[in-house]
Amino acid sequence: MTTHPLAVLRIAIGLSQSAYAQLIARTHAELGYGPMAARREKVSRWESGRIAPELGAQLAIARIHQVDREIVLRLGWPQWLFVAGGDGALLRQPWNPQAAVDITWAAAGGPGNPGPGPALIATGATLTAQIRGAVAALADGPCPPVHEGPRIGPGTLGWAETRIRTLEELEAGSPIPQDALHAAARAEYRLVGDLLARHRYDRTTGTRLFLLAARSAALCTWTSGALGEEGRAERYALAAIRAAAAAGAPRHTAAYLSLLSIRHLRRGDPRDALALLRAARAVDPHPTPRLAVILHTRQARALARLGEPAAGLRALEHAEQALSAAAPGWDAQADPTGSNIDEEYLALARGHTWLRLGQPARALDSYRSLRTDGAPTARPPSPHAVARLRPLVEAQLAVGQVDEAAATVHGAVDRAGTLPPGLAHWFGSRLAPHADHPGVRELLDHLDDRPAPQRRTGFESGGGFESGGGFEPGSA
Repeated sequence: MTTHPLAVLRIAIGLSQSAYAQLIARTHAELGYGPMAARREKVSRWESGRIAPELGAQLAIARIHQVDREIVLRLGWPQWLFVAGGDGALLRQPWNPQAAVDITWAAAGGPGNPGPGPALIATGATLTAQIRGAVAALADGPCPPVHEGPRIGPGTLGWAETRIRTLEELEAGSPIPQDALHAAARAEYRLVGDLLARHRYDRTTGTRLFLLAARSAALCTWTSGALGEEGRAERYALAAIRAAAAAGAPRHTAAYLSLLSIRHLRRGDPRDALALLRAARAVDPHPTPRLAVILHTRQARALARLGEPAAGLRALEHAEQALSAAAPGWDAQADPTGSNIDEEYLALARGHTWLRLGQPARALDSYRSLRTDGAPTARPPSPHAVARLRPLVEAQLAVGQVDEAAATVHGAVDRAGTLPPGLAHWFGSRLAPHADHPGVRELLDHLDDRPAPQRRTGFESGGGFESGGGFEPGSA
């Protein structure tokens, strides 16, 4: 049985349902919303998930837990409750090295972290504050705190770097299932978080630890996104930016700002994505060719979503020019953007841009590599192969190719065995309007017939409350 996030917050401040109801009623009156019956049954119904409080009661609860009205109105119930718990630490902490330690420890599964909700939490003015904090932290330079505790052995960091580098290579291409990679990345992130929070190190070692925290958090971002869990991916990306800035690593900070922009391209505001891309260029004015390709292609997608075709296509041209300057070979530590920036990556980016410009037929032409199932390729197998089929399905449905879309989803299931809940939800939500089509109903039933997700720690848990995997229309 799962625990509602409201119950997590109530229990955290040590109140019974009756006492909590009385506190809400008093706060409701203090805010000028009038009298409110302080009944235990109300809180019980809210925590059951059957009904949501009326807005005045929500704003009273928000005042109790120090959540801004704007966040309540923007995220809605119950998503905003997570900002009062573990999510709030990512937004409210100051931008200094000690706060980066605290956030890494909490994100890695330290005590007192209720975990994330499914909605994006850093948008609009809140995101602007995060961007400004990252830029300012980089300008201050690395200054990790000197920490006391058990001594870190001389080989510990070397082995951690080796394992994280190996995971970065596996994430770029390997047949290992995505959930297995995700579990391994989480384990490394927890290890680095523990070293930062509870062990002894000087400033030089602290800087290395922060960079390892950033790289392992970025791995968790990628693997969460590939599992269809965009809200969780956003939290890891925010933590990666914090750690990279604390390490004084502008190239990594720029890469992870761009990584966060994907969350907004898939389920947020494209203007927020553009703000992140501008920040990435500001902190790294001379990006590597691969990072330049990423920045240009994501800008193209954002501009396409904003209905600016000429500017979007120009951005794709700039990406092509940047790709021509990319040298062979890849060093994950020197170039944190990944090894898969090649002609196929650019073709998929063109498809995403055409799809957002409302031309799914042209997008399908760019997605040919996604439809070449089993054909020889220069790339190693991708752990992201199933997640990459989402825009193909969207384009196929947009042009009326329902049979082809169903076949694509069947192929995704065959590749993955059992789809992760977030991806199953995404594919199911796109096919649901076509449930009367022959074969689709059976496929939808098959997508629903999957085991429940396992409980996880830190960002993987909501204090027992499993976060959803919802998506907005158009998540390519």
